[in-house]
Amino acid sequence: MATVPHPHPTAKAGLWRDMVSRLSEDIDRERVFADICDAGLTTGRYVMMSVLSAAIATLGLMLSSPAVVIGAMLLSPLMGPIILLGFSFWTIDWLAARRALTSLAVGLGVALVVAVLLTWASPLKEPTAEILARTRPNLFDLLVAAFSGLAGGYAVIRQRGETVIGVAIATALMPPIATVGFGIGTANWPVTLGALLLFATNLIAIALAAAAMSALYGFRPHYHLANRGWIGHVTVILIVIALCVPLTLSLNTIALESRATVNARDAIQDLFGPKARVTALSVRSQGGALQVDGLVATPKYITSASGKVAAKLKSTLGAAARVSLDQVVLADPSKLVAAAPAAEAPDPVVAAVQSLKDAVPFPADSIAYDPAAHRGLVLLSPSSGLDLAAAAMLEQGLRGKAGLENTVVVPPLQALPPIAVTLSRKAPPAFGDALATDVWALQRWRSQGVAAAVCGLSRRDRRDAAVIAAAGAALKPLNAEVSIGDSARCAGKVGQGPWLQLTPG
Repeated sequence: MATVPHPHPTAKAGLWRDMVSRLSEDIDRERVFADICDAGLTTGRYVMMSVLSAAIATLGLMLSSPAVVIGAMLLSPLMGPIILLGFSFWTIDWLAARRALTSLAVGLGVALVVAVLLTWASPLKEPTAEILARTRPNLFDLLVAAFSGLAGGYAVIRQRGETVIGVAIATALMPPIATVGFGIGTANWPVTLGALLLFATNLIAIALAAAAMSALYGFRPHYHLANRGWIGHVTVILIVIALCVPLTLSLNTIALESRATVNARDAIQDLFGPKARVTALSVRSQGGALQVDGLVATPKYITSASGKVAAKLKSTLGAAARVSLDQVVLADPSKLVAAAPAAEAPDPVVAAVQSLKDAVPFPADSIAYDPAAHRGLVLLSPSSGLDLAAAAMLEQGLRGKAGLENTVVVPPLQALPPIAVTLSRKAPPAFGDALATDVWALQRWRSQGVAAAVCGLSRRDRRDAAVIAAAGAALKPLNAEVSIGDSARCAGKVGQGPWLQLTPG
């Protein structure tokens, strides 16, 4: 029986050489490599463009402006040294590799210094959407960088300058470094490490892809090493595996969070009914469990809603979930017009929403407008930094503006601190102001029951009822009764005197 002969190794090598020869027959390799070396040098222009690109990227990230961030990508000069690093890896040109690494170190150092200084000088310390988008790299980021590196290698070999512009936008080398600087400047280490991993992914993938493109176009090593091909292949495989493992885990986590977000929204909507509206929802994987934070505008308060949603998610996804739901009770949440889809609303409503949005300088989970009641609604975010008194002052200030007279500000749910009191014939003004602020917050939370206890009184002091009367009068709109004595709610102490403890129901 006849056998089919296997191709001889030299025959395979001949096929490879023929393909390379056909691809690169019109390529002047020496001139191309000289141009790549020039693009990877540390020059005054390179340093200046690194400074400007880092400054623009940092400001764009803090402003959460995609257009500004894209501008920084186009100005970034880091692509040149990375392409040079990839070519020098394949050609074993240690001098070129040293030049590339020196340029990268200078560019990264300058960019980090600029980003950290701008972050320290800026009052904006909270990570924006553009910043957070660069803190969780995954396997798809590696693939994007690899294909971009191939495109970049092809562009410099074939002298296609317009292609390099697209590669600069696709790989986004400077924004991750600016994000690292923001993380260092705010001591936010998860942001720092996530952005650093994204930059390392882009750098290594682009360099290896450029090395592969240089091999495809017939660039030869400057030195002969025995078994060089075997060593190079194993090195590349190990580097790729080292990157793929954490990036694949990150991709799986993102996929789980995406499914959990859909299931959490469905579970909340099923629990609260069709009239309820989920105005904010955040799902993150933390410590092997899902952390779900939500804000619901509902016509009816539901007790133990967080536990019910957590149980639903565990049965649906098979993963433990910690759920924290804040509920804002409204007459008809379905009539709210939020700021996001305002363009679809009638013009007067659009104007009201935009006016309210412009007038609130603090982070808010939701800014909406009820056209039926002619009332604006601002649900403050916990990151706003406002205490109850400041939130009440914000509402008062908004109501003093034309067109915002009926605005309601809802502060984040929080425990009410004890209010120090002094027993006298007349309750002191400070006590009355603090009590009025707490009552305002309870009304905004639509609390359905309030327990009030005056703690720290002796039997002899009970005959002086000035504080009790003042508290009772202030709490009358909430239908609360003030009790005296050893209530279980008196879990605290203010100085040595008595205090009033309010507990929402």
